[in-house]
Amino acid sequence: LAAPRLKLIIAVCARPELYDSKLVMYRDRAVRKKTWNSVSEEVGLPPDQCRKRWKSLRDRYMRDKRKELERRNSSEGGPCKRWKYSAVPSFLDPFFSPREMSGNMDSSLEDRTGEYDPEAETLLNLDREILRALQAGPPAPPPLPPMSDTELFLKSIIPMIDVLPPVRRGALKLKIHSLVFEAVSESM
Repeated sequence: LAAPRLKLIIAVCARPELYDSKLVMYRDRAVRKKTWNSVSEEVGLPPDQCRKRWKSLRDRYMRDKRKELERRNSSEGGPCKRWKYSAVPSFLDPFFSPREMSGNMDSSLEDRTGEYDPEAETLLNLDREILRALQAGPPAPPPLPPMSDTELFLKSIIPMIDVLPPVRRGALKLKIHSLVFEAVSESM
């Protein structure tokens, strides 16, 4: 069951429209439904099950995060049992609460007994890669090809056409269309 959890967290991480409430797509139910279908295909579980499991994982992460902050702020500061995936969903931190920068990130390499935990190191490295990918942002769109002389001409007359009343605009478009049709017919 561990691998599907990790797979689900990584799949959601790559789709900020599922957790970043500042995005316009976050509020678009159709986009979110399509995105959950995409996650479902990637993870191999039905979309409803993916949503439920994600909510459970997110809630677990947030509970653990709150407990950790409370423990840091209290005088107790004793050992705390950590969820083995606690480092992976840290991409959620900026979207839920202010990020705590005072903690030692490498302290998660030790388990609750104080012994070195290689699985925690793997998860920490994965977490760092996810953060790097999120900071890099989406790739830049490819440059548009240069416009032809015809495209430039047509774009230059748009402002003049747009100021016409709708009926005159429609008539002009029809005339232009028929002139182009005649020119193409004659050249054939």
